[in-house]
Amino acid sequence: MKNKLIIIDDEPKAGRLMERYLDDVYDCQVFQDPLEAMDYFSNNNADLVITDMQMPNLSGAEVLAQIRSLDKQIPVIIITAYSNVDDAIEVLRLGATDFVKKPFDMEELKLIIDKTLNISMLKAENTRLKQQLKMQYEQDDRYRMIGMGVNMQKVYAVINKIADIRCNVIIEGESGTGKELVARAIHFQSQSADKPFIVIDCGALTDTLLQSELFGYEKGAFTGANKQKKGLLETASGGTLFLDEICNISDNMQTKLLRVVQEQQIIRVGGLEPIDIDVRFVVATNQAMDKMVQEGKFRHDLYHRLNVINILVPPLRDRLEDLPLLTEVMVQRFSKKYHRNIKGFDQNSLQLLKTYRWPGNVRELSNMIERTVALSDNEILHLDDIPKSVEAPGGNEAQIDSDQPTLAELEKRYIIKLLDENNDNKEKTAELLGINKSTLWRKLKHFNM
Repeated sequence: MKNKLIIIDDEPKAGRLMERYLDDVYDCQVFQDPLEAMDYFSNNNADLVITDMQMPNLSGAEVLAQIRSLDKQIPVIIITAYSNVDDAIEVLRLGATDFVKKPFDMEELKLIIDKTLNISMLKAENTRLKQQLKMQYEQDDRYRMIGMGVNMQKVYAVINKIADIRCNVIIEGESGTGKELVARAIHFQSQSADKPFIVIDCGALTDTLLQSELFGYEKGAFTGANKQKKGLLETASGGTLFLDEICNISDNMQTKLLRVVQEQQIIRVGGLEPIDIDVRFVVATNQAMDKMVQEGKFRHDLYHRLNVINILVPPLRDRLEDLPLLTEVMVQRFSKKYHRNIKGFDQNSLQLLKTYRWPGNVRELSNMIERTVALSDNEILHLDDIPKSVEAPGGNEAQIDSDQPTLAELEKRYIIKLLDENNDNKEKTAELLGINKSTLWRKLKHFNM
């Protein structure tokens, strides 16, 4: 299908010449009167508009303004006399895509049109991919932020304000509150949603390993470095690097990271040449970073570089109004995972859950619901289904009941249950578990079954 062009030029000869030359390649709609052209544009689709600058009734700048009021994206090429180049440049500033000077060669015009349409197509595809990624993110239950209470609304409001500002962010909150979900929301609501979102747990790696992971290394940089490896800072370029538990990094690593945040450059381990990057840093901690700075445990200059925006994620005990919605979503998630038909908790159970302090926050709630759904045969979950650890008085002081099964034990029980229900049919059991037969065999061997 041909791309549709709208050509506006009050000189009939110029309009006919462009139509004659371009009509073999494009579907050209030519207008001498810009008012007629605007009436047509408001009721029909087009891929590109070419308009003369100096015309009666409407100037090229006025045509551009009307087009932009209807369509922010469609490319517009301005035709101008040589003496009016300054005007054309001003129109570019106002939103035109390109301009061509009179007198112009038709082949030159065609090249400009081709280039402009190609760029427009790439932008449209980029926008489509971003929307697709955002939709996939929003539909992925694992990454949904759940809660409509006042405290969570404050978090959402900050995310919406800063997502597109590519500034660095510190996310503070207790363990299990969902700090990584906040980081993901910031990234996937930004203009960089189609770029990498890289996560690294700073508390899980030694200083040496963390440096290799972040900066990468050159071949031969150390024993075992048999080939060049790109670091996570390079991989995240154009997107977001999420540094979880940032307060766990050493003084030496803080110094190295400060330079990266300031300069947006890295040097691989064993390398000499600086490499430019473009990374947004989102970091998380379960400690009060300002207090750590005051105590000399964290560099104040790095803290201020990172602390452009600070988001505090509330603990679950401060957002108990969200508990019914959280439990509903989690019951649905784990019922699907374990092929159960559980509808939710009864009112007495919900009331009990609201009296508990949830020291492990949303993560603890999720683990409790997964365990409960996996073990219960009830359609509606009752008080008897809730682990004793949740019922224990004292909330934060409650100890985990040592008699409660681990998730590994629950998995073993569930596999046994499915094998029994399917007459030891391992292919059917693997299908119900959402794994292949070889994975099931490995699990059976692991559990000595």
